[in-house]
Amino acid sequence: MKNFLTRLDLSYLYVFLGEATLGLTFLFYILLARVLGPEQYGIFTSASALGAILALLIQFGLPVLLNREVSANPEVGSKLTIQFLVLELLTSIPTFILLYPISILMGYNNENTLLICYIVVFSEICRAMKMTLRGTLKGMGWFRTETVSVVLERAATVLISLGVLYATKSLILVVITIVVVRLLDILFLLYYLSRKLPVWSPFTISDCWNSLRMAYPFALSGVLWILYYQVDLVMLQAIGTTVEAGYYSAAYKVMEMFFALPRVIFQVVFTRFAKYHANDPSRLPEQLYKATRLLLMGVLPAVVIAGFLQQILLPLIYGPEFAKSVYSLAVLLPSLGISMFGNLSQRFLQATGQEKRLPNILFWTALGNVVINWFLIPRFGGPGAAIATLISEISLCLLGLQIMISAGYSHMAQHIRVIALLSLLTAACPSFIIYGLHPGLGIALMVGSLLAILYLFQRSRFLGSSNPSV
Repeated sequence: MKNFLTRLDLSYLYVFLGEATLGLTFLFYILLARVLGPEQYGIFTSASALGAILALLIQFGLPVLLNREVSANPEVGSKLTIQFLVLELLTSIPTFILLYPISILMGYNNENTLLICYIVVFSEICRAMKMTLRGTLKGMGWFRTETVSVVLERAATVLISLGVLYATKSLILVVITIVVVRLLDILFLLYYLSRKLPVWSPFTISDCWNSLRMAYPFALSGVLWILYYQVDLVMLQAIGTTVEAGYYSAAYKVMEMFFALPRVIFQVVFTRFAKYHANDPSRLPEQLYKATRLLLMGVLPAVVIAGFLQQILLPLIYGPEFAKSVYSLAVLLPSLGISMFGNLSQRFLQATGQEKRLPNILFWTALGNVVINWFLIPRFGGPGAAIATLISEISLCLLGLQIMISAGYSHMAQHIRVIALLSLLTAACPSFIIYGLHPGLGIALMVGSLLAILYLFQRSRFLGSSNPSV
């Protein structure tokens, strides 16, 4: 027992507890939908989707870059914190300039909708700065402190915003409240960090320019990456209907709840990848094996169980008026089975200094996602957007793993590629069964896929010649 506790990595537990507070955000979205109804809720989620896309211009990859730099060299990396915050304030200027024409182009002509878009972007500036500060905490390995910070911020944001919601029934006042709470949280966390770490060192315009050049591949990847997760909502609002966007958003929020599980793993393993790449590259294969094991043991079973419960979850959470959201969820949930491995390959490449190879594949996959959405949304609405997301996730995962193969991790990447496809099939079986496939055949497909995964994931077979001596 003592040996087990010694080996237990509590970082994953701390991050899990922090991400579990997304349940508060999830509850907030549910109550917001119930109070405001599908139309107003659709306006909010569409504005949030547009804000999330523009937020990538504000962040410009700086939170991820800071996380990597602090992980690789804590003493030097932490001193970049203030510099990166200043850069995010500067990058927010062109974002506000672009917001108006983009909003008009996407059909957000209503005065209230346009105002909500601007307030949401203010909120995204605060969120970008918080992500940067969290990058410093994670890079230092202070996952417990980061969890406390995340819990306090989300609890305060949700509780105070809900109070405003029920008191005023005003969507505009709710989003203003979110901005104020986030701003106060940033000031407190920055003060705390400045007491614990050197977060400042003198910098010049040349230093800022060099930092932006380093962050550019992260920024470009982030902008393209977010298209998978937000462009469908934006396009549903533009070429579909607001109500359809509300239905799809409800399904998407349920899917996001389960995506929090692999996100816990990625937050920890990214720092591990960056640390060992800089200081002990021979331990990278072992870290990749552990990350894959956690995805298979901790995430895939949860996705399968959710798949069997999908017809119960949405009406139970959002109410009977959101019953049509189930058709989108039937596609979105299985996509997690392969998207988590696509995210794993992206994190690995960014942590090991190969981030410049990602934008090319992300561009073509994102472009394909937009084109597929353009054809499917007018015909199928939300389910069409879900199908476009699934196709994009498959493409991105396979392309990311192909880069890993060419980068010298051929054996493991090939195994992960097959495991990812088998994971997708396993996660899709509940939807197949619910919508017509014979249960016996569906269970047989699932069991066969799981047995094949177990065979491929044997430690010696997975690591091959890279298997470290232990």
